[in-house]
Amino acid sequence: MTTLHGWSGSPAVRVAVQLPSAARAGVVICPPLGQEGVIAYRTLRLLADRLEARGIASVRYDPSGRGDGAPDASSDAQVRSARHAAAVLRTAGIGQVAFVGLASAALVAAAAAQDDDGLVLWDAPQSGRGWLRRQRALAAITIGSDRIVDGVESLIGMDLGPDEAAELSALAFVPRSGPTVALVRPGSRAPKGLGAVPTTEVTGSAELLDGTSIHARIPGAAVDTVVAWLDDWAPTGTVRTLAPALDEVLDIDGRVSERIVRLGPDELFAIETVSSAQDHDAPVVVLHNGSAEHRVGATDYQVGLARALARDGARVVRVDRSGTGESSAVHDDERSFLFGQEWVDDQTAVLSALGTPSDRLVLVGMCAGAWVAGRAVEEAPRLVVEISPNDYRRVPADPGSYADAVRAIDAPSAARAWVRQRYNVFVPKAVRDRIARRDRIGGVVGHVRPLVEQGTDVVMIVAPEDAAIFDQLGGPRAVRRYGGSGARGSVSVVRVEEGDHALFSPVMREAVVAEVRSRVAATFPVRT
Repeated sequence: MTTLHGWSGSPAVRVAVQLPSAARAGVVICPPLGQEGVIAYRTLRLLADRLEARGIASVRYDPSGRGDGAPDASSDAQVRSARHAAAVLRTAGIGQVAFVGLASAALVAAAAAQDDDGLVLWDAPQSGRGWLRRQRALAAITIGSDRIVDGVESLIGMDLGPDEAAELSALAFVPRSGPTVALVRPGSRAPKGLGAVPTTEVTGSAELLDGTSIHARIPGAAVDTVVAWLDDWAPTGTVRTLAPALDEVLDIDGRVSERIVRLGPDELFAIETVSSAQDHDAPVVVLHNGSAEHRVGATDYQVGLARALARDGARVVRVDRSGTGESSAVHDDERSFLFGQEWVDDQTAVLSALGTPSDRLVLVGMCAGAWVAGRAVEEAPRLVVEISPNDYRRVPADPGSYADAVRAIDAPSAARAWVRQRYNVFVPKAVRDRIARRDRIGGVVGHVRPLVEQGTDVVMIVAPEDAAIFDQLGGPRAVRRYGGSGARGSVSVVRVEEGDHALFSPVMREAVVAEVRSRVAATFPVRT
């Protein structure tokens, strides 16, 4: 299967078009808002693959102002971007179009679809107002009172200005005359505003959306239900398709631009951000995202960081490791490679493909990405910045084992639940904590020593929950041992007292971006 990647429109939408040479119809796959969109990324890729196998084209996209899209402060960017994605399919020669909206994206899909378009609403909220109210409640619990800065509020994985918040809150479902289906969780019902529409119960929505990217399971059966409905909806005849005209380069502001690159023997997907005034010996900064998530980062912080670093004079690469984003084939039973050798090998392949001398190389990673960056001993980067590190294991995990362990905790068997209950009652907490850290043997000193001895400066940026792990596992000792300047590298720690591990807090994100830019500028006083 071949996917066409690029940008389209102004402000530009990043699109991924899967286009059979002869297609029966086309489907606009709308991305859910905020962190839901990050978690569901691979699921929507699987949907596109299975549609292509049925002779149905599709377009996935990042709306302008979000993800890899162009900057856009317009409040109507969500719906406008969905309609533009449909226009991309129509320029390819496809006349009949349907929209698919998962979770919050159902609101966008319903607003963008015309009466004669097909529409699949999957796990839809009742209304935009209800969705926003729930997101604000979750954000208040997760982020706290500092989630609103200068009128911009942070939700879980999404910043909203007052105009866009009002626009999203006003989205509502209305009765439709066109072909429509609502897929709901067992025991749930379709949004009332739709009126009487065909409704089908599907399983797997909770397992996909109601946890983190580590917990998420791709619901293959639900995807097949969507595909089956669209297969019945699409006409039997086909039309010859033409490749749409997509921009290969995104011009951010006349100075900074981005392009899509494929790196290493496995052609890992990445976005490269550069400045038109960049010096020939500019540093190269590789950004690794956290968990099993793709290249944009929490609340798109990696996108903003990359563009800011490029303005500062650096060349920046945001990469999808295997099993994330657009890299490697997607399967409904896939498990992530968290803390696995596979991601270390991916990093080696990326750095080899870039060919950057070690004295101009910077690695910046968040959470699991921080662990990956810390494994780059042979590459001996000049600077490593670890954001929210919480695991210091020296021996990589077996493929998928970390995800399996998390899932076993989430959904224990009856025997496991019985054992866990008694374990928590009879084993002292101090002993339980020590056992929980058994995979992190060696602690911070063992984690940073190989890098420092190669001449790498290591900076760790920690919120209180990660600072506690850092301190328990010998972080202060590592700073005392390697904190001074000298011929070798060094270790330093930056504590963000009001921050959070996931970077949903605007305070944490602002501190991270400022610290990374400051450290890169101090290490590489570049000319631009």
